[in-house]
Amino acid sequence: MEIKQPEDFFLSQAHAFCLFMLNNQEVADVHGHDFDELVIVRGGSGFHIINDQVELVYAGDFFFVSANDTHYYESTNNLSLINLLFHKDRHFSFIHNIDVLLDVVRESIRPPSREFLSLTESELDKIVLLTDGVTARRDDPFDAIYFSTTEAVILEIISLLCRCIARKGERNRSIENSGQKIINYMRQNYAKNINWSNLCDECGMAKRTMFRFFKQITGTTPEKFQQICCLLKAQELLRTTDWPIRDVALFCGYVNASRLTDVYKKRFSRTPTQERHLSFSIAES
Repeated sequence: MEIKQPEDFFLSQAHAFCLFMLNNQEVADVHGHDFDELVIVRGGSGFHIINDQVELVYAGDFFFVSANDTHYYESTNNLSLINLLFHKDRHFSFIHNIDVLLDVVRESIRPPSREFLSLTESELDKIVLLTDGVTARRDDPFDAIYFSTTEAVILEIISLLCRCIARKGERNRSIENSGQKIINYMRQNYAKNINWSNLCDECGMAKRTMFRFFKQITGTTPEKFQQICCLLKAQELLRTTDWPIRDVALFCGYVNASRLTDVYKKRFSRTPTQERHLSFSIAES
């Protein structure tokens, strides 16, 4: 497994942070890194698998990857990310106690049971603009003016995330757009028999518009995307629990273990039993 190193990302020995935009994040192999990473989803969609736990991510989502985590991306479609990296052994020049705010973000969005929080479109647009401002200065002299300006931007971005966290719950759901409502419904109900017409009515979106939305965001149809959700959740349970395969199948919406085995082998070129044995072999090595 690859461990990404700070020298490949941080611009100088004085940088405690690295901020950049990554467009069209493709499927990535499992890896870790010797720094902390705060990720904000700018656009597109995909699955983020962290420590074998699967998360569907979509524009406005944000998540934290600590230096001791392993993660990768699966089934991405035009996934655009803002990456904010933090060096473990360096301190900011002008910001003190930033770890207090980072702990708020880290603890509030820790998988697997975290509540999904989404930035509003205006908040996300502001973070994109702030990120562009920092990346445009990468050729500036790394002097006191540079660090005071860029560190102020980092603080503003983290403060925006903390304000999003502070309004979690009903107040957060009340400002979701139709796309976020559909994605969040899928997160919670992927294993159920979904009535797409009723879902469109609840989210205030025409059925034809909903199908276009899924094609644009995920690259596939709602039904096929639902199957991907179920299979990746099954993979998570096979890797992280000792549930019998029949229980994994039922939890993920399959009528029996045989049906799960058929579709699982088509997707991953191995059976659920082989997946579990492979996972255990890696854990013991």
